[in-house]
Amino acid sequence: MHRKEFKISIGVLLIAIFTTLICGAGIFSYLEGWTFIDAFYFVTATATTVGYGDLTPTNNLSKIFTIIFSLSIVPFVLYTFSIVAKYQTEHVYRKITKLERKQRKQEDILEEQETELEKTEKKIRAQKKILNEQEGELEKTEHKLDYQAKVNRKQEKELEEYDKELEAVTDVVGEVIEDQAHTKKKKDSKKTLAHAK
Repeated sequence: MHRKEFKISIGVLLIAIFTTLICGAGIFSYLEGWTFIDAFYFVTATATTVGYGDLTPTNNLSKIFTIIFSLSIVPFVLYTFSIVAKYQTEHVYRKITKLERKQRKQEDILEEQETELEKTEKKIRAQKKILNEQEGELEKTEHKLDYQAKVNRKQEKELEEYDKELEAVTDVVGEVIEDQAHTKKKKDSKKTLAHAK
């Protein structure tokens, strides 16, 4: 039952009950000579099945009317209460159903997020593994570069020593060549002098 239908139904029932109570109070006020307030109190107690017993019909016509009034108004009131209870039950059921749907949806989202989290964790583990491998390769490359730098320094020292030795040999060869050139000049000078004589 929708809210609008419920409001209309309850409105109609309450108007009908109130009208019946007013009419009953008027009739009992007339039949028993009660004040309208006392009569309204009596019909309301009868309609709600309370029945305190402080006011009771005294003549046969009032007793017959009480029987007819009770048999008609009590089910009417109970029916009204049952509609209210039904509406409230449906309202609570709709809320519970809505909450259950929402909870299931949230659980599905949570499962998806957990799945995504697991995938992300797997990717992170794979990337860490790749990173560790790359770090290992980098360390190996650094060791190779260090070794190559040592070899290069050693070769540079050897080259420096060769350069020094070569300079020394070049100096000696230059001196020898100069000595030979000087010696040859002397010989040539002597020959030239000897030819001149």
